[in-house]
Amino acid sequence: MIEHINPAIWNENLSSYQIFDVRTPSEWQEDGIINNAKCVALFDNKGLLNANFIEEFKAKYQENDKTLAFICRSGHRSEIAARMVLDELELKGVNLAGGILAYKKEPIK
Repeated sequence: MIEHINPAIWNENLSSYQIFDVRTPSEWQEDGIINNAKCVALFDNKGLLNANFIEEFKAKYQENDKTLAFICRSGHRSEIAARMVLDELELKGVNLAGGILAYKKEPIK
């Protein structure tokens, strides 16, 4: 089961997470990217699944003491990405619930 972290909690200390932004390239351009997030698109701009997602993730993943976390626009695709990484690589990650929409809405403390 993938853990969903409430935005009020994860927005307090983003530095404790190794964040993977799984939105599309056009979404990164439109809404920006959280500082220090690594971008690996789960789907392309046309809505097609990125067949190289796991390989691109592995190339950017760094084993460390930070919690592995996934973010997208609203939380659905990031949950899928977290599940894929758990199933394929046996790495546990959390879903940053509410995604970039919640990040922009919640005041950062």
